[in-house]
Amino acid sequence: MKKALFALLFASSLLYGELYKIPDFEADLFSKQGNKLKKIELSIMFDGDNVRANDYKLLDALNVVISSFYIEDLFTSQGKERFKDLLKKYIMKKYMLDIDFIYILHLTIHEQIDVDTLLQKIEKVQRNVKPVPSGKNISTPPSSSPIENE
Repeated sequence: MKKALFALLFASSLLYGELYKIPDFEADLFSKQGNKLKKIELSIMFDGDNVRANDYKLLDALNVVISSFYIEDLFTSQGKERFKDLLKKYIMKKYMLDIDFIYILHLTIHEQIDVDTLLQKIEKVQRNVKPVPSGKNISTPPSSSPIENE
């Protein structure tokens, strides 16, 4: 099935332009449910003229546009179509690159990150770290190895 889809994409690209794939793109997106960040992984393909030579522009545009979406919106059909439409428009406006088609090949959610919990853990670790007095050597405790005790 994937081979047939790729062959179809390749054949259509001959009519329009070239293909450029961004595999395993990761981003942290906010959820509508409070201050929660969720990591997504996205594989996306661009079909248009000179997309390979302008790969850095496509990555920049992808980073800018995807961060304006809530994670819940990207997992609806309407949200995906709106994302692709906004991405095409942004690329055209910012970089004057004409993208014929954008294909979302893979989109998944990874672990859930709660920003408040993460900040609390960082503060707790920072409180427990004791600064080393300057000018003093830190000695290691004696080893209890049977070889050294002989």
